[in-house]
Amino acid sequence: MMADDARATTPDYSEAKPLLLRGDAADRVALAGNPETQPEVLYYLVDDDDEGVRLAVASNDAAPGLANLKLTEDDADDVRIELARKIGRLLPELKAEKKKKLRELTIQALEKLSEDQLPAVRAALAEAVKTSRDIPKDSVMKLAQDVEAIVAAPILEYSPLLSDADLVELIAAGVTIGALPAIARRHDLGAEVGDAIVATADMPSIAALLHNKSATIRARTLDNVAEEAERFEELHEPVVMRPELSQRAMRRIASFISRSLLEQLSERGGLDNKTRRVLAEAVSERLSEDRDADGKLDADFAEHLARQGKLDDEVLRSALEKNRRSFVIRALALLAGRSDAGVERIMEMQNAKATTALVWEAGLSMRTALMVQQRVAKVAPSQILPARNGVDFPMTPEEMEIQIAHIAD
Repeated sequence: MMADDARATTPDYSEAKPLLLRGDAADRVALAGNPETQPEVLYYLVDDDDEGVRLAVASNDAAPGLANLKLTEDDADDVRIELARKIGRLLPELKAEKKKKLRELTIQALEKLSEDQLPAVRAALAEAVKTSRDIPKDSVMKLAQDVEAIVAAPILEYSPLLSDADLVELIAAGVTIGALPAIARRHDLGAEVGDAIVATADMPSIAALLHNKSATIRARTLDNVAEEAERFEELHEPVVMRPELSQRAMRRIASFISRSLLEQLSERGGLDNKTRRVLAEAVSERLSEDRDADGKLDADFAEHLARQGKLDDEVLRSALEKNRRSFVIRALALLAGRSDAGVERIMEMQNAKATTALVWEAGLSMRTALMVQQRVAKVAPSQILPARNGVDFPMTPEEMEIQIAHIAD
């Protein structure tokens, strides 16, 4: 069969042409993808009507330079994308003097692909050559300045041909939107580039720079970032993680970063007394704020459950087991028709009878009353008022009313 013949032999152009004219697409694809196929045959196949055939030529490293150059104008996007990928593979192999002509043609193809109207083609090319040292510098600069981030970003992040001076120049000229963080992620980024990135005031890029452990950031530059970080929460953690952060900057950011970040700063060695004191005071303040916030959430949740009629013994006991004191206080106040302050006063008495009477007034069980005595009122173990018969209140309703009637709400 023709397909078997095409795979088994590598005829020259004069022998292959009549076979190609009579063969089917599968035969031509097999021939186009065979690295042993004669260059003139591959060049002939560039004009094939079947896209699959041209795609096979585009991926074939043995295709002649003129075939590659011609494929840069192929109507099929997939063909040009595959060609762009191949260009990246070919360049490192074309350094020898005997391959000079092929290299020149390959560079011409690269330059045409770098101007392709389809971003996907240019992006495929950029991805294929992003780490290459074998392409012309002007081609690298052209890709780095592409208006599409998917094209520029790989070059900006990885190209070894871009110096720090080039990067500063590119930033000054205006990198396309979305591509600046790629520069910030470069390995071993120099301090001058870091300064230029910070000067753009682009927060995603500054955050990427701070996360880049290999980047060199000047202390004064980091101090400037710390000054602006209060308005940008995404900068808080990466600023704290930078080893260059000065103690002056630590004291500055202590006023707005989270407690967990403050605690991380506090664990650093070499802190002076002033910085230690500022961080300790800030941690104490955040603890108080966190308690207040938790209390507000608990109060809101208790009110929500009360409106739904779901504030019952089971809910209270679950909250007691989790030490959600604010929730319990608000729940007892809602159920007993008292203020939070009034409930707090009864708890502060550490009186077993008054506490039990309050829980009864709230319509809850003696089992709940026992837990409230222990966990909220902090009644001494020897003073705990036990249940009667294991489940009942040990006082009459009249006795319980007397216990709390005189306590101001």
